[in-house]
Amino acid sequence: MKRIICTAILCLSLLVFLSGYALALPSAPPPPGKYWVEIGGEWILVVAPPGDGPYIWRNGKWLIDPANPPHGSEWIPGHWSANGWVSGHWKVVPSPGEGTNWVPGHWRGNRWIPGHWAGSPTPGKHWVPGHRGQGGRWIPGHWVK
Repeated sequence: MKRIICTAILCLSLLVFLSGYALALPSAPPPPGKYWVEIGGEWILVVAPPGDGPYIWRNGKWLIDPANPPHGSEWIPGHWSANGWVSGHWKVVPSPGEGTNWVPGHWRGNRWIPGHWAGSPTPGKHWVPGHRGQGGRWIPGHWVK
């Protein structure tokens, strides 16, 4: 009986220990100025990218992602949320109404210009581009009255 209990405790401990590895997520927020990158199934700590635009980590450095953004989408940089790490991704932005068109985010030299709406939105509304709020949390672009 004692052996069964010890085996169960050992198995449970091993399961808890390996659960972070099995989920393939970084274990904690990185220190300021650093960023988690997954390479070959392993998370390593690297210097943060030079901006909020879409970058890719290749051969030990950040490079501008040459892929065209999906139509009507805004880049959301990787960030920590109450539920853990959220990888950088493209998110569809809702249209404010007739007479507007989405200008995709793009690179101007080495500077990322966030996507934004152009045209005449519904009167009384204006677009607030995605930005970092208090504590470094990412706030997606949105319409306000």
